[in-house]
Amino acid sequence: MNTFSRTSFGLFVAVLGFTSCSKDDEAIPAPASALRAKIDYATITAASSYTTSFKDAYGAATVDLGVAATRLDMFTELNSYMATVAAPAAPATLDLARLRNLYANTNAPFVAPALNAPGVQLRDKTAASFSDANATIVRNYIDGQLANLATASQSVNRPATPGNAGRVGRYLVDARGFEPNQVIQKALLGALLLDQIGNVLLTNNSLAAENGKVMEGRLYSAREHNWDMAYGYLTTNAIMTTDIALTPRERFLAGYLNEKNGPASPGVYLALLKGRAAIVNNDEATLRAQADIIRTELERTIAKSAVSYLANWKAAADPAVKVHALGEGIGFVYSLRFCTKAGADTAWADSVLNGLTSGAQGGWSLTNAQADAAIAAINTKFSL
Repeated sequence: MNTFSRTSFGLFVAVLGFTSCSKDDEAIPAPASALRAKIDYATITAASSYTTSFKDAYGAATVDLGVAATRLDMFTELNSYMATVAAPAAPATLDLARLRNLYANTNAPFVAPALNAPGVQLRDKTAASFSDANATIVRNYIDGQLANLATASQSVNRPATPGNAGRVGRYLVDARGFEPNQVIQKALLGALLLDQIGNVLLTNNSLAAENGKVMEGRLYSAREHNWDMAYGYLTTNAIMTTDIALTPRERFLAGYLNEKNGPASPGVYLALLKGRAAIVNNDEATLRAQADIIRTELERTIAKSAVSYLANWKAAADPAVKVHALGEGIGFVYSLRFCTKAGADTAWADSVLNGLTSGAQGGWSLTNAQADAAIAAINTKFSL
């Protein structure tokens, strides 16, 4: 974007520490003077447009969702390709090379040409808040699940039985009775979307970014852009839909926020709006409070979803409904390791996951007692 620098109000020097390591008890330094005119919080409502509510002195919108919106669209294409194994009329086998290309944006795999631009991918932002070694473990897990999905898809036209991949109803499961495409999708809700929002963009390093001048060639400060990117990992809509009865429904994490959190969903959208206004106002206390609301509710979304799908697995009589609920539940349980505000970590999440998956026949031999133990552990950790 070619534009003039529009700041003349003073300089603020802060470190844009866009790294995974941050201390939530560190103070966020305030700039010496305001970049823009203050926004009255009373003017912000659930009907306010996020993308057009924040403007510079010349009336130009300062919101840019950037590569977060691009990655959300990449995730949509990956998910759509994975879902062809469950197409009722013509289930398809999947090509592992294409799955990995979609995940790492190699060899121009996307139907939408703009998504094939180099330098933006899903894989390198997966578990980005983790150390390099631990992030590699998560990325390798996703790679392994992609391979598992491709292998299972070779049996897409055969019925599944314990020890043999195939279909249960219209759902593809692997030899251990788990639905790989659902495990991958739900794992990425945590490893990519939640991690970027809660553990990278809404932690103090990003919230302490430069806010006294616009970025070179842009209309927004670094701090404003970090917040906008968090919004972009949830939705690309000007106004985030907060009612599951409305269409189009939100995608991925925002969709589950609406489905599982109910009345808390509008609160998250208002927190996104109010937090962006707080950056304009240099109101550090309000900014921190809104970030806490968003992080807490998104983590509760992951936890509630895990509990809900495990409960659905227990309650279902239809084998197809049962395996589908289990696949979603397993993926959400994997994502719990990214719920750091609630105190979850990899060791705790793996203890819950292993209790569900370590049986001799995997999902085929899962018992209600095992599901109950996982549900109880999650309920306790998240005070559900």
